[in-house]
Amino acid sequence: YRGRKPATATVNKALRECRRIFREAIACSLIHGNPFQGLRQERVAQRPWHFVGPAEYRRLIEASTSLRWRGMIALGYCCGLRLGEVLNLTWSDVDFERSQVRVARKDAAKQRVAWTPKDKDMRIVPLPSPAGSILVELQLAAADGQEYVFVNRKGPAQGGCVKKQNIWRDFQVLRRKAGVAKCSFHDLRKSFCTNLAAAVPLHVVQELAGHADIRTTRVHYLKVRDEQIDLA
Repeated sequence: YRGRKPATATVNKALRECRRIFREAIACSLIHGNPFQGLRQERVAQRPWHFVGPAEYRRLIEASTSLRWRGMIALGYCCGLRLGEVLNLTWSDVDFERSQVRVARKDAAKQRVAWTPKDKDMRIVPLPSPAGSILVELQLAAADGQEYVFVNRKGPAQGGCVKKQNIWRDFQVLRRKAGVAKCSFHDLRKSFCTNLAAAVPLHVVQELAGHADIRTTRVHYLKVRDEQIDLA
């Protein structure tokens, strides 16, 4: 960190990882105690985020410069997928007949890189018709034998999984073009959870979002909308 104090969230993440490593060492009878077990994490203030409403979602879709971007935005907003889950989605994960999308670990293959979802467990989420229609267009435009839903179109990595490097920057360009308030791609996922919570119990939101702890869903992913404040 070149003399800078690391962020509290970064310190907490390192603490959790150290605690996990020493737990595994204990399980393997390599050591007898975990020096990190008694250390408590510091509280981290929740970062503000922007709830993307249906009208803003439509503006993002209309402002998208490519079918690929429309597909990524639809999967984030309509299915609640993380960006990494979107980019590692393969056509075998999409079930058009049942209108479902599967998020699952990938083993390395010829044109496929090994990948594990953040929550590690496989989960299945509904595929609403707006997102499904865009995926149908993407499949019709896909090259023969194309494994990933979203692929690099040129360069040495042509046909391979799209990388994250420029996604964040390009999303901000698209967001400004659409006239949407400052937000991140991840805010699409959080907005999905907020919308879903208005219709189903919280534990269902937790399951579809892939959260191990329901507190994560409740504290970090749900926003009180303006119309709910007006009704209070």
